[in-house]
Amino acid sequence: MGISEGLALVFLNTFPRIFLTRPAQTIEANAGLAWFAALCPLITILIPICLLLYVFKRIKGDIYTVTQQLLGKAGAWAVSIFLITMFLSDAALLLRQFAENTLLTALPFMEFNNAISWYTFNAVILCFLGIECIARTSYIILPFGVISLGFVMAALGPFYDINLLGPWQGRGISTAIQTGLEVSGINYGVLLLFVLGPAFQNLRTIKRAALFGLGGSTLLKSLSIFVFTLVFGTKVALEKTIPFFEMARLVYLNRYVQRVESLFIVLWVIAGIMSIAIDIYIAGYLITRIFNLTAVRPLIASLALLVTGAAMIPPDIASVIRLDTMITLKLHNAGLYGIPLLLFAVTLFKGRRKKTCTSA
Repeated sequence: MGISEGLALVFLNTFPRIFLTRPAQTIEANAGLAWFAALCPLITILIPICLLLYVFKRIKGDIYTVTQQLLGKAGAWAVSIFLITMFLSDAALLLRQFAENTLLTALPFMEFNNAISWYTFNAVILCFLGIECIARTSYIILPFGVISLGFVMAALGPFYDINLLGPWQGRGISTAIQTGLEVSGINYGVLLLFVLGPAFQNLRTIKRAALFGLGGSTLLKSLSIFVFTLVFGTKVALEKTIPFFEMARLVYLNRYVQRVESLFIVLWVIAGIMSIAIDIYIAGYLITRIFNLTAVRPLIASLALLVTGAAMIPPDIASVIRLDTMITLKLHNAGLYGIPLLLFAVTLFKGRRKKTCTSA
């Protein structure tokens, strides 16, 4: 796969939470400076990317091969299981939230079990087609999604009120930076480029896909929160549980073309399914590497059932949102920053020891 496929995979795995309640939570914590809090992770996540690029430049292979050479088989198992937990937990949280939002906006009379099963079924089909198919499909639909989101923000121009951004400092720059660091774990999907490793052309391809995919995703999320604040203000924004849907509802073309938000529901449903499928496939790929299996497909159905069961455990959507915040803060942040730092430190240590032995 090339830069375009890697870029699309990273973008669609890190962007979908803009369609959920995350923007409203960011505005609640930072007021008018919420857009800056969403932009902060773009700088901090460059650190783990650079650390992994340094490691992969010296040791070729995917994340399992590299970790096995650095930490041994036990260390490779531990890191892989941690990554599997990260991807499967993200898939379960996204599945539950997108299913709930579908019932809330488009299909209020649909049974919850049917909604969540429908998402799972489509994600399983994508996984059976393979990661290359998912990547190329993501690359095809990505421009349409970005253009559609841009159209919504542009069509809301008559509703912009610059005064709604006040106070300009929000709750303080330090608070915004702290919030940005705390929620940077939602961008952990950039690690999938290093998980797949040799599936891409070379290390330069991975580097560009990571930078452009993550950069585009972060900038668009920040711009979306900025426009949302311009339209609704910080006080009203707290009442909106699905910010993007509320923005789309305000779009008015003419009296003959109305309720265009129905079209944009399809957009975030597709984005949700793609992200869930990517999570399940990456988890399955890591399991095949751990147990030295030949194919991912036999695992997909079992993993999908596991994700579906986990997604249905929380009693209500409020519990899911709290759990999502906690897992992002602790589990995803730990994996995003801890694993690259560990591999980088071991690479440096072994490199210096080898140089010392050679000199001796």
